[in-house]
Amino acid sequence: MIKRSILIPLVLFILTAATTFLSGYMISGTYTGGVLFSLSLVAILGAHEMGHYFYGRKYGVSITLPWFIPAHPFLSPIGTFGAFIRIKSRIRSRRELFDIGVAGPIAGVIVALPVLFVGLLFSEVVALDSERLSEMQAAMSLGNSLVFALFSKMAIGEVAQGYEILLHPVAFAGWIGLFVTVLNLMPAGQLDGGHLVYCVFPAEWHKAISAATVIFLAIMGVGTVPLMDFADYLGLWVLGILPEWLMFEGWVGWLFWAILLLVLGTSHPPTISSDAEIGAGRKALAFLSLLIFISCFTPVPISIVEFG
Repeated sequence: MIKRSILIPLVLFILTAATTFLSGYMISGTYTGGVLFSLSLVAILGAHEMGHYFYGRKYGVSITLPWFIPAHPFLSPIGTFGAFIRIKSRIRSRRELFDIGVAGPIAGVIVALPVLFVGLLFSEVVALDSERLSEMQAAMSLGNSLVFALFSKMAIGEVAQGYEILLHPVAFAGWIGLFVTVLNLMPAGQLDGGHLVYCVFPAEWHKAISAATVIFLAIMGVGTVPLMDFADYLGLWVLGILPEWLMFEGWVGWLFWAILLLVLGTSHPPTISSDAEIGAGRKALAFLSLLIFISCFTPVPISIVEFG
C-alpha cells in the first residue's frame, strides 16, 4: 500500500498534469499544445520544488515531497496555483538554510530558460490587424523582462511596429517559469529570497529589507501616476519632481502580493545554530540570485488587450 506521504503528492501531481493540459489545450486549441504546455510548466515547477527537496534531504531535514496545486482553467488560466513543499523540522544552520532556499530558484530557472528559448523559436510574429487576432475579443499581453527581451531578439529578431509575438504554449510556460522565479525571490519573509537575505545579512537587516520590499510592491501596485492626484494631500511633494521615466501605472497584482506578505508575516524563524558566515561561494550565489531577480522582473507582468 502506498504511504499517505507519497499518495497525496502523487494524486495532486496527476491532477495538476491534467488541469495544466486542459489550460494548454484551451490556449492553443490543439492537443499537442496542451501536452507541451503541461510538460513544460510541470517540469519547471517540479525542478524548483525538487531543488528544495534534494537539499533538504541532503541535510537530514524533515521535508515533504512537492505538493502541486491543481486549478480549473476558469480559476487559473495556467491550470495550477503552483507547488510547495513543507519543512517540518527546524534547520540547523544558515549554510543549510541558504542551500535549501537557493536550490529551488536556481533549479527552476535552469529549466525555464531553455524552455522559453525553444518555445520562442516556434512562436509566430503576427500583425495586430491580422484576421487571426481580429477573431479574438481580447488577449493577454505579457510583460517584457530583460531576459525575455534578449531571448526574443535572439530567437525571433526585431519585431516591427504593428506586429506582436504570438507565443507558443512552450514559450508561455517558460515565461511563467521566470515569473514564478521572481515571486519566489522576493526578498521578504520566508520566501526563497527572504531565506537568502536572512542568511547573508544580520537578522535586523532582514526585517528592514522585508519592510522595504512590501513598500516597493505597494508602490508598484498603485503606480506613481495615480498617486500624483493625491500628492499634495499625502505630503508626497517629491512626486512632482520625478522624471518622466519614473511615472507609471501600477499593476494590482503587486499590491495583492504586498498585502499577502503582510498577512503571512515578514519575520523569519531563527536557525538552531547562529553561525553568521556562509562563505564567499554562497555570497556569490546570492548575488547571482539578485541578478536573476532583476533580469526576470517586469513592472506590469500581465495586462488585457482588447481588439475592436
